[in-house]
Amino acid sequence: MDFTLDQLMALDAIARTGSFSKAAEALFKVPSAVSYNIQGLELALGVPVFDRSRRRAVLTDAGRRLLEASRDVLERARKLDQLAGKLRGGWEPQLHVVVDGALPLGPVTGALRRFADPEVPTSLRLDIEFQDGVLDAFNASEADLALTTGFDFNGDEVGYASRALPDIELFLVASPDHPLTQGTFDPERRAGHAELVVRDSSPRFARDPKASFIGSKNVVYLSDFHSKRIALIDAAGYGWIPRHFIAQDLSDGRLVQIEAELNSWTYHPLIVTREGDHLGRGGELFIETLLAGIAT
Repeated sequence: MDFTLDQLMALDAIARTGSFSKAAEALFKVPSAVSYNIQGLELALGVPVFDRSRRRAVLTDAGRRLLEASRDVLERARKLDQLAGKLRGGWEPQLHVVVDGALPLGPVTGALRRFADPEVPTSLRLDIEFQDGVLDAFNASEADLALTTGFDFNGDEVGYASRALPDIELFLVASPDHPLTQGTFDPERRAGHAELVVRDSSPRFARDPKASFIGSKNVVYLSDFHSKRIALIDAAGYGWIPRHFIAQDLSDGRLVQIEAELNSWTYHPLIVTREGDHLGRGGELFIETLLAGIAT
């Protein structure tokens, strides 16, 4: 019974992402190649490894057992790939970074410009996620780095290593035309007004969104902070937003901080890697460029 590494990688990718198409994206293959690998695996095994009667790709009992047995092989292959990169001069073929969209993107785009240099052989892939979606995407795609807000992440958690980035301040704001900028900010008054919230991009909250930070029942979910800023300026609701998105709006009076007992909050962002992993020259260059951009 012979299995190839490509077959085992396809099995692992489908189990992590939940579909053949998403696994193909994660492996940089066309879906037909992933399907071919699974067909070959099932032919060698003699039984199906996925239950295809459901909308989401679900492992059969045989598939689960094979996946568990192959984890060590896949981890060894990943480390061998890292070693091969270092032996080629230390440059990774690709550096995959997952970034929380709440963070300032100026230093990140500075890194994009640096990696556009023809003398840098590593290609850079950036994915923007939000809140728990950052670490979910980091783990599902086996990305090299994650830049998180640190909101729900404990730096001592087993399996991760982290490095602190400068704190980010959030304000509770609204348009000066919004009723909640006048009078008391209590649950009874705000019940009639929408709290604007950027949706957590984790698949866990696709159907049942995470509750708002202050427990609001009247919540409107948006896809990113840029659309949230516009909605706040248009007095469509109130909400929390990092200061760097609205500094000029506060200065010009388009937005004001709401008078409330709690109207500011601090994120403690982190650079996250896997414990025991060693970045190649591309990863080191990204962090070096990022920190230089933050310092300016």
